[in-house]
Amino acid sequence: MAQLKSQEDTSYLLAFRGLQGAQIASIAATPLYLLSAIRHRRFSIRKFAKANWVVPIFGAVTGAGVGWANATQYTPAVLSRRVEEVRLDVNRIRRDDFHLIGSFVGAIAFPAIFLRSAGLVNGILGGAGIGGAIGIGAHYYSDYAGIEIPNAELVPAAKQ
Repeated sequence: MAQLKSQEDTSYLLAFRGLQGAQIASIAATPLYLLSAIRHRRFSIRKFAKANWVVPIFGAVTGAGVGWANATQYTPAVLSRRVEEVRLDVNRIRRDDFHLIGSFVGAIAFPAIFLRSAGLVNGILGGAGIGGAIGIGAHYYSDYAGIEIPNAELVPAAKQ
């Protein structure tokens, strides 16, 4: 039973670090592409969209690798405590929610606006990357500006 708990904790830490890597990479993808476009003096919506889904994939893989390296260094008790801290971090949950909502909106809005120049696949995936970065930016802006987001009330059936 302890082995199963340790595997679950390792999987959770890998997923957490992978998502964290994808979020960092989605924020970095747009400036990296813009620097490249300025350097080569060529800007393309298709390449912009492609950079915004390829870079976060590499970020997710890198983050999962870092998570695996972390998980292998921890004892099962330390790993369990670390995963519990991650699960209870309300700020992380909000950041992940903003990222998810932004990705969804971006995946719908970007191809709706740039379908001809970006293509469907690059538009959907790139829009998700761009939207995720905007969502994370909105999360950090709301933290910086001191905007309080109220906690949702539990449904009475869920309180039991």
